[in-house]
Amino acid sequence: MKINRRFSVLSVLLASFLATSIGGVGIALYLGLGAAYENTRNLWVLVADNELISLQQAMEERMHNVGARANWVASQVTQGRLDPDFDLGWDNTMRALAADEMNVMAYGLINGERRFVGYNPRDMTEINHILPIDDMLISEISQLRGPTNDKTGFPRWDPYFKQPVIVDWVPLFRNGHYLGTFVQYLSLSNLSHSLVRGRENSPGVPFIIIAGNRVLAHPMLQSWGDHVAAALSNGADQIERSPVPLPSTADIGDPVLANLGQSKKLDYPAYNKGTSLSDVQISGLDIGNQYSVIVTKQIPDTPFSPLILGIHFEESLFDAEFDRLVLTSILGAIVLGLSIILAVFVARHFTRPIRRFAAAARSLEAGHLDMTPTLIGSRIREYDDAARSFNHMIIALRDRERISSLFGKFLPPSIARQLLASGTDSGVLPPQQRDATVLFVDIVGFTSMCEQLEPARIVAMLNAYFDTITNIIEDHGGIITQFQGDAVLAVYNAFDDLNDHADAALDTAINIQKAIRNRLFDGQPVACRCGINTGRMIAGNVGATDRLSFTVHGDAVNSASRLEAENKRLGTQILLADSTRNQLSDPGRVEVAGDVLLRGRSQTTAVYTVGPDTI
Repeated sequence: MKINRRFSVLSVLLASFLATSIGGVGIALYLGLGAAYENTRNLWVLVADNELISLQQAMEERMHNVGARANWVASQVTQGRLDPDFDLGWDNTMRALAADEMNVMAYGLINGERRFVGYNPRDMTEINHILPIDDMLISEISQLRGPTNDKTGFPRWDPYFKQPVIVDWVPLFRNGHYLGTFVQYLSLSNLSHSLVRGRENSPGVPFIIIAGNRVLAHPMLQSWGDHVAAALSNGADQIERSPVPLPSTADIGDPVLANLGQSKKLDYPAYNKGTSLSDVQISGLDIGNQYSVIVTKQIPDTPFSPLILGIHFEESLFDAEFDRLVLTSILGAIVLGLSIILAVFVARHFTRPIRRFAAAARSLEAGHLDMTPTLIGSRIREYDDAARSFNHMIIALRDRERISSLFGKFLPPSIARQLLASGTDSGVLPPQQRDATVLFVDIVGFTSMCEQLEPARIVAMLNAYFDTITNIIEDHGGIITQFQGDAVLAVYNAFDDLNDHADAALDTAINIQKAIRNRLFDGQPVACRCGINTGRMIAGNVGATDRLSFTVHGDAVNSASRLEAENKRLGTQILLADSTRNQLSDPGRVEVAGDVLLRGRSQTTAVYTVGPDTI
């Protein structure tokens, strides 16, 4: 059917671009912004959940390290490797502990005199002071309980350090005698600081609550601690006597925490459909004109349960994200319009080089390498580079075709292909050890022939003879690795994978005998003998750096040469080793010809030949 009207690539692409892009952008803007807003909100909830998981892991790791250190000290004392009464040894051990990332504010020993003697791990300054009442109770309880693992006390205000702390302690016993209590102080202010470390530019306020309404960690806890320290310095001691000396959610100065009890649980469908494996609760809190989203996670099995991790952030964060999406969409539409105008103007300059390039590519695809036109340059740099590269590629393909043709005259074609495909100029192929079959063919009476004929006739006769047997060898999948005077060494399955390589070598020898019988080569009759052996051999290239030869090495190769020579003694034309016979698909094709002592064997072995009716 004749097509009366055709359209250019430019017009088709522009029409499709306008129909799909503008329509697609409109639909996406109409339907996508609401979904993007919802997805953004869910994403922030997921981010908050992940931060809570990370915070939980960090707390558990910190408490685990503190407990492991305490139990190690207790075990060393129990085993007699560490003695608190040996000041030098104890002091060296305590200083060695500071080399690790301890995450504690102070650590040391409560001795029998109710005195704490310890160190600040930052600068190893010594701390020596009388214990407060709570720590004196720890020491007394330690003596009554006897040996045990480390224990973690309830967070409290410490009058010496003038900040809220967590105390981890373990009694030290040896042979049933109490020697003291190893104590580690963890600063809650440092814990609060770790909540915001690395997330200074992230939205939301993280917090940790214990005992229902007591704040264990919060970015504002340090300010509360400074306020309490100032109050105590003025004589106020109510915090020191408080049974739970931590700020409540109403005292910390965070309005969201202060009104946490008024929050309402929210349902986030995308979040509740299995996108998170953690057990979190999401609630909303409306305080005046500010609406906040609160993500909390309750952690069981802690020394001061219940413990709640949480992050709260304002929902205005989502509105800002929505505004950003709208602005991005508007800018995208403007850029889209400008791109269409620019595309119409610029694309015209691209069609002519593309057509020339397509025509040259079609010629190359059709195999007309010599007829492929040379591309002219272009003012557009990329097209000019492409034209130059295409022209260079055509030149390289022509040179490669010529080199491949010349290579094939001096190397087996399969090896020539591997060398060209290697991408290097070394001419070296990796050596490999293979089970292969070797065929050794030698002309009978060649020495006498050389004495009787002119050199030119000898060369002409050899070329005609080699043409015949080379075609036969290659037709059966063999690779000729050497022409040794009048002899030919061919291998099967050494460089290329060849199934039934023993059969292929035997078929080659039979066809060679048939091909040269009753035939003249430059006026001369020729007879030859064949030796075939199968075994393990190394295939690779040998020689000098600038002159290499590809061949096979091994006793199996030498045995094939000897089998060829044994034909003269046994009156045969083809001899096979038993290793070749065992590899034949039909061992009945050959018959025993005699016994030969092959190299490497201590006794003779049977060799085989083909029946006279076969050749």
